[in-house]
Amino acid sequence: MIKLAVFDIAGTIVSDDGVVLDCFSRAFEEVVPEIWSERNKEFVAHAKKTMGQSKIEVFRELLKSDELAERASDSFQEHYLQRLPDVKLFKGIPTMFDTLRKRGVKVALNTGFNRGTLDVLLDELGLKSLVDATATQSEALEGRPSPAMIQLVADRLGVSDSSQVAVIGDTKSDIEAGKRFGAGIKIGVLTGEHSLEELEVAGADYVVEHVLQVDHILI
Repeated sequence: MIKLAVFDIAGTIVSDDGVVLDCFSRAFEEVVPEIWSERNKEFVAHAKKTMGQSKIEVFRELLKSDELAERASDSFQEHYLQRLPDVKLFKGIPTMFDTLRKRGVKVALNTGFNRGTLDVLLDELGLKSLVDATATQSEALEGRPSPAMIQLVADRLGVSDSSQVAVIGDTKSDIEAGKRFGAGIKIGVLTGEHSLEELEVAGADYVVEHVLQVDHILI
């Protein structure tokens, strides 16, 4: 029996439509314009490959500098907040979350965004009252594919048996984190950057076209 469902945000419960990648590109262009002009294709490919991971860790890996990574991460978050009008909660999410909670399944969110961006996003999309817990990489001290964020929300909500946790996301990192955690169910959704094959190879137990199909698996 699943007692906790942990959802990713961008590309999973909210539309992406290239917003995240666009914000990555703008951050690189703003902070390291000369490097960006020479290596933009490489950086975009890496951003796609590592989608779902902590944003600042992706910047660190590419820029090899904590100072530049912090500046780029700040720039990314600023650009994402500017694009919030383009970010839409998938229709049916409030009803699905309500149904899960009424059936005894707690709902949590984990994300590669920082806490400031997440809190604005929760307010703008009306999600605060719909979920039981949230976690960011900085709070868990490690980002995906580490299971640290899943562990954090499970601990906060008193769910000690990892087999009673379901993890849902659109990226390989989401699925890998769930696998490392020992989640009872790992569900990939095809509304983000990664394909059916990529999600299955990462270890997804199920892959669905849309997150609204998840409740039929969990309850």
